[in-house]
Amino acid sequence: MELPDLGWLPWRQALVIAAVVAFCSLALSLVRRRSAQTRPRLDATILVLRELALILGLYAAWQYVGSLSIGGLEQADAAGLWLADLEAALRWPSEAAIQQAVLGNDAIIHLADVYYTGLHIPVFVITLIWVLLMRRDHWAFTRTTVAFLMAMCLLIQLKPVAPPRLLPSLGIVDTALENGRSVYALVPGANEYAAMPSVHIAWAAVVAMIVIIAVRSPWRWLVLLYPLATLWVVIVTGNHFIIDGVVSVILLGLAAGLALLIPSQRPPFPR
Repeated sequence: MELPDLGWLPWRQALVIAAVVAFCSLALSLVRRRSAQTRPRLDATILVLRELALILGLYAAWQYVGSLSIGGLEQADAAGLWLADLEAALRWPSEAAIQQAVLGNDAIIHLADVYYTGLHIPVFVITLIWVLLMRRDHWAFTRTTVAFLMAMCLLIQLKPVAPPRLLPSLGIVDTALENGRSVYALVPGANEYAAMPSVHIAWAAVVAMIVIIAVRSPWRWLVLLYPLATLWVVIVTGNHFIIDGVVSVILLGLAAGLALLIPSQRPPFPR
């Protein structure tokens, strides 16, 4: 079974789409101002288009800045090896050992490759749309938190860090490349050295946070399995160190804290 082309939307295309969506929102706003009647559906459409343009703009910025880096491959390799040494000093589990436990199972490896390539963006976007449409009182906090989180991730990613799969001395296999399913082959120009922090885990943690604060059901805590599964996937595929995920969660905590400092952004919390 071949992996479908689930490559990320290039930043130029995302920026163009954001501009078109923003123009549509502006045009509808002008139409709305000329109408004396209340039009809830039109107002909702304008809001959705405006926020969608903002999300696409942030996404375009993430894609563009993610392609930039300060330093060369030697510095990236050195940074990756330093992280490996730090984890060893802290006596954290070995990424190589975690991968070796499932490396002989083609079905699991295939599932992990597909998960890594095609799941995190759709789940993240669907969650944002759900909040915007169904949990409007949580939207301002969500949007501001995501903006702060992406800004911090982008600043850190300017420093290139090699992922485990690109460091031969660690003995970690690039599972997607070996099986002809590498996302970086699908997306020309994608930066393989923007490994710290893990955006996959950052976005999975955002999804978990949103569900926990916006849903009242006691079952909502099961959503924590999603970032944990994502952490396992990025390790098994050789794309990240454990510490990449830890830093992502810390950054999310900082981003949410900054958002809560703004009174207008504070969401209602479930009791």
